[in-house]
Amino acid sequence: MSKRNKVYGKVDTEEPPSAHGLHKRGPKKALEDSDTEDEANLSEREIAKKKWVKRLNWIWRKIMAAVWVGLACFTIWYTNFFRVIWESPLVNRTYFYMGLACLTFNMTMLAYLALWCAEVQGIENPWETKHPKAIPVMAVVGFSTLWLFFFAFWPVWGMMTFVIQLVFFLGFINSGHFLPSGTPGAVLMFVIFFGAFFTSEFIPHEGLAHYTPRPSVTPH
Repeated sequence: MSKRNKVYGKVDTEEPPSAHGLHKRGPKKALEDSDTEDEANLSEREIAKKKWVKRLNWIWRKIMAAVWVGLACFTIWYTNFFRVIWESPLVNRTYFYMGLACLTFNMTMLAYLALWCAEVQGIENPWETKHPKAIPVMAVVGFSTLWLFFFAFWPVWGMMTFVIQLVFFLGFINSGHFLPSGTPGAVLMFVIFFGAFFTSEFIPHEGLAHYTPRPSVTPH
């Protein structure tokens, strides 16, 4: 019986140069290619309808972003948040300073990755290429920050503390919808964050939502 030699070709596992890098051919590019293929099979009316849906979705996202930003600004004004957290004797200072340290760590890491590594050194996606452990560490620190501030401000606002934190977080994240891309947008995000600390200078009241300490009764 003759033996038949089987030849197996080597499977090419390397990506083509055009697809190198996660974000050079990411979900957005794949989505655009899919949309182009779909539009080839649609009528002009369906294509126009699809474009209007995209425009309306874009407008809806901007409206929702504006709502969260506006709600965050109103919350800062109504509570005079940044004055109360520094002056109220009800704030648990131990938790507050621990939360402030965690927040400082995360903001420093964010500035290092987004400004120094990405913009100054030109490293593409440094949180994935140069410092892959940065995001998990920042996530744990951020989670700790949330609860430390919650316990610090619980005597001041009670359950409203969680609502304030949620509104501030979503307001800050959604402010990116109205900022330019690239370095100017990244710098402005930090300007907004640190500028919020000085808003108490322009608010004429002491805050309208926090508890106040009970007046001490002095014996006669």
